[in-house]
Amino acid sequence: MSKLRIEAKALRDWAVDKALPFWAETAIDPEGGFYEDLDLSARPNLNAVRRVRVQARQVYVYALATERGWFDGQDIAERTFDFMIDKGLSPDGNAGFVHLIHPDYSVKSDRRDFYDHAFYLLSCAWMHRVFKTPKALTLARDIRAMMQSKMSSPYGGWAECVPDGQHALTPRRQNPHMHFLEASMALYDATQDVTHLDDAKAVFHLFTKHFYDVEHVFIREFFTDSWTRLSGEKGGSAEPGHAAEWVWLLWEFEKRTGLSTERYAHALYATCIKPDIFLNDEEFYDGTHIRKTKRLWVQTELIKAHLAQIERGVTLSKEPLENTQLAKDMAAKAIAKFRTVYLNSNGTWIDQIDENGKPCAKTVPTSTFYHILCMISEAVRISDL
Repeated sequence: MSKLRIEAKALRDWAVDKALPFWAETAIDPEGGFYEDLDLSARPNLNAVRRVRVQARQVYVYALATERGWFDGQDIAERTFDFMIDKGLSPDGNAGFVHLIHPDYSVKSDRRDFYDHAFYLLSCAWMHRVFKTPKALTLARDIRAMMQSKMSSPYGGWAECVPDGQHALTPRRQNPHMHFLEASMALYDATQDVTHLDDAKAVFHLFTKHFYDVEHVFIREFFTDSWTRLSGEKGGSAEPGHAAEWVWLLWEFEKRTGLSTERYAHALYATCIKPDIFLNDEEFYDGTHIRKTKRLWVQTELIKAHLAQIERGVTLSKEPLENTQLAKDMAAKAIAKFRTVYLNSNGTWIDQIDENGKPCAKTVPTSTFYHILCMISEAVRISDL
């Protein structure tokens, strides 16, 4: 068995035997929703304010696990989906989901956030795909219609949130658009409705025109309302995890559309190859450090980038076989280090380490499971386990 298959199997075993049962048993409240996070003793933080989108991410986790045959997550996914709708959808009578709720489920922030709604679409796609939940596609249509009517920008793309005079609309960010691309492809997979593929193409157009900096080969994060690149420190900052995430998404987009993304993916992937294997949380475009900390999710996206390049068949040179093996070796090494550094034997994780490799996270965020399980699923798939 190859090193990559060995490491992928270890990841799968951890998810099946530890993580999926642990979170199902420990992190769900009596109403059926997941707590925002756990403390470092793996106990739910009962008094934490909740981001409603965390529920959507957990719907994805348990739907994916069910499809994979790793866990019977239908009841959990359905209860979480219902909780998300009951507590978050239009409690004030306005369209869309609120942003934050208090521990007693009352509304803390009524912001209708674009990033959030990308994940509600993702959860709808997976509820339909795996369980054929009748209301999932109706909800997805309603969400998309609201986004089109209330969030569309005259300059292209979507605003940070529904304009209401209370919440900031700038700087604009690439990150919500990236996740809308992911959700749109998931909806296309679930329905074969080309409308969603058209949405994905619209985001890819923004990627080529604004997000991808061809001169410096990095993903620009922040913009003015009209997509002018911000100047100064914020305008030059980069999150290496997003570059890695785009490598994987670009390959997924190419598989569905036939549009070549190779030159972007290869260039971004080259920036992900680091001597110490892991990526920092934030840097300037020239590689100068801003934050030397290393979030767990960043490394899951790095591993997915390696896996995408393996499936694509080429990586950094004109020798496909040689470089596919390089990507396999990099993936195996990254997973081995990832398991040692970030994963706990009880099914939880260390969410961030400092520049010396020491744990520095104060909580165990529930939302991170979305990144972890997607990466594990891809590692198992590419390893043909």
